[in-house]
Amino acid sequence: MLLPFGVLQAWCHTPATAAHTLVLPDGCRDLILRATPGQAPQWLVTALADTAYGVASTAGESFWGYRFHPGATVDETALLKALRDCRLREAHDALPLVDEFVRLDGSVTEALQSLSDTPSVAWAARHLGVSERSLQRLVLAATGRSPGYWKGLARIRRAALALSGTASLAAIAADHGYADQAHMSREFRRWFDLSPSRFQASTELLRVVAETGYG
Repeated sequence: MLLPFGVLQAWCHTPATAAHTLVLPDGCRDLILRATPGQAPQWLVTALADTAYGVASTAGESFWGYRFHPGATVDETALLKALRDCRLREAHDALPLVDEFVRLDGSVTEALQSLSDTPSVAWAARHLGVSERSLQRLVLAATGRSPGYWKGLARIRRAALALSGTASLAAIAADHGYADQAHMSREFRRWFDLSPSRFQASTELLRVVAETGYG
């Protein structure tokens, strides 16, 4: 399936039993079609997550989604209205509308990449050849979040990904620029509502954080 330019990934989820799924912040928004037996399918666009949150589902429900690139601008009101007006009941039928109502700005994509790759917001601004204030205005206007949000998200996701290896928690904290292990633990609770050790003990969370997302 050929995905529109603004779409990072197509996905589906059909739980066999009632479940409560923890969704991790990944810097992306999703267009989701939720189909519950006996009810009309429902389209929704997720918000940009500031912390982990849970989604309850029942047996027999199905979820189909399109994950948008970090920094993608979504005309949510127009997209959802078009989906309702067309009475679409299949996820792939939404792709032409996604192409119409989702946009990627190259300057925003470049800014987010620089924030992910450089050691600080100041470094990112210098790399882009702009002032920190200009970077702040660009990123905040496009995403509703500050450069510090994106910097912190990239770092915590990389630290979480490192938990699948053999390094100690103290070493992971040092490798990812945290002042110490306690600092990293506070950030894990802030972003994921879990300690690093509890995160590390979950094979499902380690799998999820390794999937597509920012960082």
